[in-house]
Amino acid sequence: SRAFIKVWDISNREKPVLKRNISLDGNYINSRMIGEYVYVVMESHIYFENNEVILPELRYGEQQVEVIPASAIYYCNVSDYSYRFTTILAINVQNDEQEPSNLTVLLGATSCMYVSLDNIYLTVSSSYHGDMTEQTSIYRIHLEDNGLELVASGAVPGSVLNQFSMDEYNSYFRIATTTGHIARTLEQATSKNHIYVLNPDLTIVGELNDLASGEKIYSARFMGDRCYLVTFRKVDPLFVIDLKNPNQPKVLGELKITGYSDYLHPYYENYVIGI
Repeated sequence: SRAFIKVWDISNREKPVLKRNISLDGNYINSRMIGEYVYVVMESHIYFENNEVILPELRYGEQQVEVIPASAIYYCNVSDYSYRFTTILAINVQNDEQEPSNLTVLLGATSCMYVSLDNIYLTVSSSYHGDMTEQTSIYRIHLEDNGLELVASGAVPGSVLNQFSMDEYNSYFRIATTTGHIARTLEQATSKNHIYVLNPDLTIVGELNDLASGEKIYSARFMGDRCYLVTFRKVDPLFVIDLKNPNQPKVLGELKITGYSDYLHPYYENYVIGI
């Protein structure tokens, strides 16, 4: 399969003009736009031909082909059941003469992405059933306009729900995860929920563990010094978590109501809407 990025000039709304056509082996994962740059994340399976690994190919238009050399591909020493090439492209959508830059990392299947103004965070969740270990690996790619650099990697226990379960604030990365599983009875459930605060090197510096045993995270939202977390099994606790001290997260309070919220949305400074 192949994923395409096409840049159109729409200054004449009635006659859009295709200015650039960039494609890459694999599938589209996600993208963000910051200023004049679009950052696109794509992923391709690894396969062999004549005992050689087929490296990902970038194409500019119909003719120009660039094979990403093995020597330019980052490798992170984390075991996974399925390896893939994850490629990030930085494209200036206002300057057609500037070549896109790219960065490729050999990872497992990318599960979630969070992007700040300065960094892309990619997560890869792994579960090893032999010892029931669950882990989410995190990779920080620093953004500098056209520049892309893999600068840090780390890991936290558990699995992450979605992009709203992650956040960057004052150079710290915060993430909410769930370990274990839920069951029909509370006695059979092993699930617990956690908040981790990591420094720019993606080393854990603060944590809040074992929230809402027997339940799992259904929604999360970070807002400045606070995190709002909804877990669920039969009733819906909304946790308010204080993150003012990155080294010592603490629960400020909780509210139990029926049902649950799949999504939390900040509304000004003192309100959050649960949907």
